[in-house]
Order: sequence, then structure tokens, then C-alpha cells
Amino acid sequence: MDFGKLIGDSFEYTKDGLLGNLATWILLIILALLPVIPFILGVLFLIPSLMTGTIPDITTIGVVFIVALIVAIALGAFYMGYMLKIFRGETPLPAVTGFSALFTDGIKYTVIQIVYSLPVLIILAVTLGAAFMAAMSAGSNFDALLPLIGGVIIGILVALIVAFVIGLFAIIGVVRFARTGSIGEAFNFSAIMATISKIGWGTYILALIIVVAIIVIVQVILGVIPYIGGIIQLIISPFITIFFTRYITLLYESSEPAAPVMA
Repeated sequence: MDFGKLIGDSFEYTKDGLLGNLATWILLIILALLPVIPFILGVLFLIPSLMTGTIPDITTIGVVFIVALIVAIALGAFYMGYMLKIFRGETPLPAVTGFSALFTDGIKYTVIQIVYSLPVLIILAVTLGAAFMAAMSAGSNFDALLPLIGGVIIGILVALIVAFVIGLFAIIGVVRFARTGSIGEAFNFSAIMATISKIGWGTYILALIIVVAIIVIVQVILGVIPYIGGIIQLIISPFITIFFTRYITLLYESSEPAAPVMA
């Protein structure tokens, strides 16, 4: 696989789509910010109590957080639904339209992500839950806590390995959902494995490592820029997301047979 061409095509698609239509870029920035609003409102809701010196009870804080999380997921559906347009192979970069469809698709996308993340969440919950219960039983006995630290580290490592393996399937699964409109196809593991096999497991994993490395390097560079680094990250966040989404789309399409050339 020509990784340079894969990166170049993804970059050109993103650049032409956003620089050629700044309204789309601005709308995507707004959609990316929507999930933050519920948490800001949640903090504002708790501020009056804090200003009077009254610390809200854990139940109130928990309810505020859960409500904010649910609303944030709903608001984030628009952004995620838009990315499915790119996964479908729409060219050039589509306009931000059809908000009802974006929301519906985004919610389905979220459900798929949650289902895929369940094994990792369960491993972490069992690991941390068992460690917490054991720590409570151990009390101030430091020697008894040492094995717990090792157990937590092992549990986290297992969770990371499982997350990596699941991620390999989830990425292709989401594209299959985008192409077919069927949530069930996102979990059609035999078809997913067949797609990855056509790409080549080594090629597929290397391609993912390359794109993740590119994004991490860009984020690190922006992160060390004083004062305006965060603002720049916000502005280019749609660029990075679209670049990644288009990259995955092209990677998926590399498994498909080339269209016959007409004489």
C-alpha cells in the first residue's frame, strides 16, 4: 500500500473541503463544541451552592454529571453523524445539512461505540472495583496494599490490549454500518475479518499506527504553543477529524476490487 498517497489524498480532501467552504468549517467547530455546553451548565448550576459555602452532596453532583453526560452524548450525535457521510465515501466533502439524519445516525454510531467499549469497561470496573474493596479491607496495612497495585497495573494492561484488539474490529465495523445502514453489520465479525484480510493485517495495523502517530505529533506540537495552542486546536479539530475519517475510508476502500476500466 502507498501510505504517502493515502495521507496525501486524505489531506487534499480535507483541505479542499474546508478551505473551499469556510461555512462548513465554522459549523463543524460549533457542532464539536456542543457536547461541552451541558457540563458548563452543570458547573454553573453548582456554583451558587459553592459560593454560599455549601458543598453539594455526592448524589446531587452525580445526578448533574449523569444528566450532563446524557445531553452531551445527544448533542455530540450531530458531529458523529456528519462523519458517517465521509465514511460512506461522499466526495467532495459534503455540506453540513440534514440535521435530523445526522442526529439519528450519530446516535446509532454512539450505540455501536458503547457496545464495542463494554468489554474494556467491564475489565476496568472489575479491576478497580476489586482493588477498592480489597483496599477497604486492608485499611492502613501498607504491605497488604502492594499486591493490589500490581493487580491494578495488570488489569489496566489487559484492558489496553483488549481495547486495541476491539478497536481493529470497531473501525471497520463503523464503516460497514455507514455503508449499509445496518447496526448489525457493525458487528458482522466474519465480514470485518474478511475486509481486514483483504487489506492485509500487517498493512492495516501499520496504517493505523501511522495515522495515529501523525495526529499525536500535531496535537503535541499545538499543545506546547503558549497561550493560543488551545485555540488553534479547537479551530483545526474538524480538520484532524475529517482527515482521520477520510483516511480510514480510503483504507477500507482499498479492500474493494478496483472498478473495471471501460474501453
